[in-house]
Amino acid sequence: MKREESAYAAFGQYWLQARQQENTRLWLTNVLLIVFAALIVITAWMGRVYWYIPAFGQALALFGLFANHALRVLFVRYSRVAGTLMDMELGMGDYRRFLEGGKSGGIRGAWESLWTLHAAFVVFYAFSVAGWAALLTITRNLPVWCVILTFFGVLFVVIAFYIRFLWRREQEAEREPLVPSRRHADRERGRDRSARPASQAQQTQQDRPQRAGQGERRHQTATAGKK
Repeated sequence: MKREESAYAAFGQYWLQARQQENTRLWLTNVLLIVFAALIVITAWMGRVYWYIPAFGQALALFGLFANHALRVLFVRYSRVAGTLMDMELGMGDYRRFLEGGKSGGIRGAWESLWTLHAAFVVFYAFSVAGWAALLTITRNLPVWCVILTFFGVLFVVIAFYIRFLWRREQEAEREPLVPSRRHADRERGRDRSARPASQAQQTQQDRPQRAGQGERRHQTATAGKK
């Protein structure tokens, strides 16, 4: 198999893996939406909020939040490798779509960088966690102001936690080198070693005519001296 064919096959596999992460995140969110709706319908049908229903919903929302982060990191890694293969090996340009925003300047560029599809998923799960936490507070027969304060407090804590810890990990995945530095250094050394014999052979071939010419001159000089 030629190098271009191998690169095309590898690109296809990484591209499919990236698409799979996107589809998994979408279907996971759809399933959780159906479960959330079912829990709300059950609560309305029972006419009373029992603590285990919002607790179960909050657990599912937290699971969706961390699963969304994990799928995002995998999507970024697979997309970067696929984009690099397409650009460097196949010469077809970089297709990567995870680099959202950053092309426009001013307020528009800041808005494109801030509000992306991934940010929409994060906000959805943050509101879900805060909503179920507020509904859980209702089961304790607390005042309305306490329920509202719980909702906004949990929402702020979840978003701050995601930005402080999880978002940073996603940014590292977007900037980390695709090939480890040690492996890259070893690969460059191997190229240098393989290039040295070829350069030495080429230099030897170039020196042969010069040596032959010097030998002929010496022979002519020696012949002329004898005469």
